[in-house]
This record gives sequence, C-alpha cells and structure tokens, in this order.
Amino acid sequence: MEAWKNKIMNSLEGMEDAQPPKDSLLAIKKKLADQRRNKSAKNPSQWMAVAAVMLLLVCANVFVLNNYFAYQETAEQVESTYTELITDYNIYE
Repeated sequence: MEAWKNKIMNSLEGMEDAQPPKDSLLAIKKKLADQRRNKSAKNPSQWMAVAAVMLLLVCANVFVLNNYFAYQETAEQVESTYTELITDYNIYE
C-alpha cells in the first residue's frame, strides 16, 4: 500500500507547470475592448425604431388626454343643463 502511494506521488515529478502564451493577456484585453465597442455601436436603424416607438407612445398619450378632456367638457355641459331639473323636484310649480 505504501509503495502504491509513493508511486502516485512520485508520478508528478519532472512535470512542468503550464505556461500561457506571452501575449495572451493582451489578446484577451483586445477581445474585450472589441466586444464593448460592438455593443455600444448601435445600428442607426435600431435608433430609428426606438424613436418611432417613443413617438407612437407620445401620440397615443396625446390622443387619450384629448379625449378625456373633451369628455369632461361634455359632462360639464350636460351637468349645467340639467342642474335645475335635478335640484328642483317640484315639477308642477
């Protein structure tokens, strides 16, 4: 048993540590910089799509607000027209 352990432990003698290539760190940094540059450089058509969606949302909000205020104005006109009828229940006077 002891000989087996020694044989295994001694099997690593003479092996050298793995050494990375000399320029590997520079190559990794260059690849990372290229990836960052490619991510930040958006295609102009993508920006146009984003602008179109934002414009669509703004127009939809303007349309909704316009309808809301028009409805409020109509409701106020109806309310002012029927105020006497609603507050005065003496129809036969």
